[in-house]
Amino acid sequence: MTDSQLKEAVLGPWPFFGVSSRGEVFARYIPSGPVFRWSWNQMIPMPVQGSDLVWLLHAQGEEDQPSDSEPAKGPAAKGK
Repeated sequence: MTDSQLKEAVLGPWPFFGVSSRGEVFARYIPSGPVFRWSWNQMIPMPVQGSDLVWLLHAQGEEDQPSDSEPAKGPAAKGK
């Protein structure tokens, strides 16, 4: 599932199972039930739902994208 498809599934009323671009597994097993996230061999109910969860997925995606203002990471950035 793409992230946009996952966001649509989270907001929709139907069961779904999908993996985000960051490798996170999300699922809903019953119509209009809670969204679960896979963690350490178990499915954990998400503490936020609907548009809150979509916002959280969007925010995590932005954190994964390095910005131009961040210093480069690696041996060249260490200096001396």
